[in-house]
Parts: sequence; structure tokens; C-alpha cells
Amino acid sequence: MPKETHYDIAIIGGGIAGAAIAREATLQGKKVILFEKSTFGSGTSSKSSKLIHGGLRYLEVAWSALLSGCLGEFWKNLRFVYLALKETQILAKSWPDLIQEIELLMPIYKHHGRSKFSVFFGTWLYGFLAQCGGGKKGTRILGSAEEVLKLEPGLQSNGLLGGVIVQDHTTNDLALVHRILQDARSRGADALEHAEVSHYHFQKHADLFEIRVEINQVDKIFYAKHLVNASGAWVDRVRQMAGGIKSQMIAPIAGAHVEVQKFSRYSTILQAEDHRLFFVINRGERARIGTTERVETNPDQVEVTAAEIRYLLSSVKRFFPGAQLGPSQILSADAGIRPLARPKQASSANEISREHQFVWDERGAVHVLGVKLTDHRRAAVELLHKIR
Repeated sequence: MPKETHYDIAIIGGGIAGAAIAREATLQGKKVILFEKSTFGSGTSSKSSKLIHGGLRYLEVAWSALLSGCLGEFWKNLRFVYLALKETQILAKSWPDLIQEIELLMPIYKHHGRSKFSVFFGTWLYGFLAQCGGGKKGTRILGSAEEVLKLEPGLQSNGLLGGVIVQDHTTNDLALVHRILQDARSRGADALEHAEVSHYHFQKHADLFEIRVEINQVDKIFYAKHLVNASGAWVDRVRQMAGGIKSQMIAPIAGAHVEVQKFSRYSTILQAEDHRLFFVINRGERARIGTTERVETNPDQVEVTAAEIRYLLSSVKRFFPGAQLGPSQILSADAGIRPLARPKQASSANEISREHQFVWDERGAVHVLGVKLTDHRRAAVELLHKIR
């Protein structure tokens, strides 16, 4: 077989997970090729909340697990938040022009289900874990409504008890994917757009994967010692290319965002009526609002629904009654599927673990599940440590 089509690792998927794996593999001197059926980062990787963060709400999941006596779940979520906060610092140092600090204001209201003390303690712990991971700033406590309204006068004052300011980071997610792939290419990786894998199988006699790819309507064959399925929401569809696979590895949870004209001084963490936390992230003169959670099985046609728009806008109006927000004020909207690892037991979307997983099938291909924007580098390092 031609040497130019023979690789150490072939990666399917040009989102943040595939890009990170390609870069890490080249850092280890491996010959790598990556196939993306559309354009790099065009899936969920460019439809995030634009945050590089630890995930404050997973501390709440950890606390609930602790109260329920589920020590394993408590530790898993606490560890996940700490590692994500540690990764935040690593990424901010690696790509300082793409990842910047952001302050997030979280107001606390009476009768919203979260006491003043629990929010103070939870966000203090979040800031403490961030500092343990290399961060320089902790959480700032705002002990009264007056302190909060002085910073953000547009907030609803009725029932306001106080607030906190949490330190996190924001990024341009699509630009980050492109930068990582650019670095991988500069180290020798081949990365192809509009290159759709149509079939793969393992050749036992050669100890290689044979991968059939359609490029410019022409079928081409490539060979690799290892095959990594990092296609995100398309993981199960790629698995089916090998034939005879009907089970599902991912729980396809879609999340939507809308963008409107900036209406607040601060980016904020708010609570919807169903008690879910969501963000308003100021990016230049725009405010990005999200996210939602619903099951969506077709990754090729993920659209923001009218119900999601109503949910997000009405949730914001509860806190900013003076903001002019309606469907006509929406500047853009997008949605993507989080490829979360399917839990063994039925769980709500909010309770499904956000930790990534690697699953090897009987053919030797590895399927990458649940990689978040923040932990892409850590996931890649862990995977490459397992691939020899």
C-alpha cells in the first residue's frame, strides 16, 4: 500500500475534540490524518456558550449527590470541576489572544430555591478550586441588593438579596478550533475538509484500518494503525459504517443560543423558572443567551425552536424587565448537540455526566464521547496516553 496513505492515527471529525487529538498526536511525533465531512468546527464546537470554565452548576450536582449519599457521584463531579478550572488556566496561557478573563454576575433572589448562603458558599468553593488550579482571582461576594444594583441597575430589584461575581474565561470557539488545527498542520498533520468517511473496517492480516473517504466526489482509500471516532454528535452514525451496530453510545442533548443587542453592563448567570442556570454573555455589542436542553436525534438538522426562543427570552425578562427583548430583536440563533455519554440508568439531561469517555469496540476503533470545549486538551492527552 502507498506510504502516502498510511498513517499512525486517522481521526474522524474536525471539531474541538478531533483537532485537539490531532495536535497532541503530532506533538508525540505520530503521523496523523483528520477527516471532516463539512468544514472545521462547523458542528457543536462553534455553537457553544463561548465559555472556557469549570461549570458552576456541576458543583451543585456534586452537592446534591453528597446529600443523597452518592459519594462516587459527588467526587466525580467535584473532580470534573477542579480539572476543568485547571485546564482553563492552561488554555489561557497557551492561547492568550483567544481566551480572556470574564466576570459573571450572579444575582440571588428570595424564593428562587437557592439560599443566599448556599450560593455564597458554592461560588466561594468554585473560586477556591480555580485558585488551586492556578487562577489568581476568587469569587467576589456582594452582600446586599444595593451592592448588586450599583453594578447592574437594570436588574429586577424585587426580592433581590445580594449576589456574587464569578471569575471565568470566554473565547471564540470556532477560531480556537482553527488555531489548534493550524498548529497540528504546522507539525505535519494532514487535515481535510469536505472529506466524508463512508466506510471503514479492520484488516486483521495487515493490522490496519482501511478507511474509505469521499473527497470531491471521488472515493479514496487510507490506512491507519489506529482509528479515532471524534465526530461528536455523529459518533453513533460513524460507528454504523462498520456494519452490524445498532446500539447507541451517546445521549444527544441539543442546546440553543440566541444573540441580541447588548442590554446589560455585566455578563450574568441567571436562573430560569425551572431552576436551570443559564448565561448571558456579553461579546462586544452583542449578548449571547443560552442554553437549553432537549433531545435531538438528527445532528444534520439541528435548529432553534420557537419554544426555545420563548424560554430564553422570557427567562431573561424575569431579571431585566426593562430590556426590549422579543423575536424581532434576535440578531442570530444557533443550536448544537452535546454528544454526552449515554448513562446506564435513565437520567435527566441536567444530571448526565459531562466527563469525557473513550470506548473501544471489538474492531479496535476508539469512540470519543462527551468532550467539552474546556477539556479538549486534557481529553486528547488522556487518549494518546492509552494509544501506543
